[in-house]
Amino acid sequence: MADLLLNPAEQSALATLVAAEPVPGDPMPPVEALEALLTLVPADALETVLADQRGRIVADRIDLPLWTPWTNDDCAGDCGPLYIGFMHWPWHPAEAAACQTLPGVDAITIGFRVGAEHVAQVCLDRRHRPFSERDLAMLRLVAPLLRRLLRERPTPRLPASVTVQERRVLMHVATGASNAEIAQAMFIAPSTVRKHLEHVYAKLGVHTRLEALAVLRGSDEPDLDLLERVQRYA
Repeated sequence: MADLLLNPAEQSALATLVAAEPVPGDPMPPVEALEALLTLVPADALETVLADQRGRIVADRIDLPLWTPWTNDDCAGDCGPLYIGFMHWPWHPAEAAACQTLPGVDAITIGFRVGAEHVAQVCLDRRHRPFSERDLAMLRLVAPLLRRLLRERPTPRLPASVTVQERRVLMHVATGASNAEIAQAMFIAPSTVRKHLEHVYAKLGVHTRLEALAVLRGSDEPDLDLLERVQRYA
């Protein structure tokens, strides 16, 4: 894996990507997050796509279209099932030959499942030079941040006083994760998770996980599925 020494612009871009939050009412990542990604991994075009299991595009966004990506022309709203995972297309045994006939020199996609019915994908294309080992390492580094932006949904019911970190802890709680599991996922100490939860409870006027998640859902009581996931930690 290539060493990643970030210059000041890249450090700022990474901080922007870390702090980015999903946009209410928009399934695509915020524009500033995509601009930050292009600072970290320059490309001639960057496209984000949300599609159903059959490949029918639900939403997409293209940034810096210095040239027209072949996918945007040929798919016409239906690209077939999207790839899940990290794919450097010229290295794909079944796709390498086809890539030689396309207008771009190099292309990378990163796909994530979004619920049971949708797949989100980030696509980067270059026309004049291939992606380097450093580019690939950078994309693997920020892939979890992209996954969070594409898979999580905003929580507009929470008061503005709830911080970004506290929101993230609460979203992990909603999956049924324990404090130890949340700490591992967020790279923080379990004591920090407990402190975040204490702050969230105080801001929401509640005392337990279940009550906090009921507020998150905008209801008096959590649903049965939610109850089953978190009752062991409530």
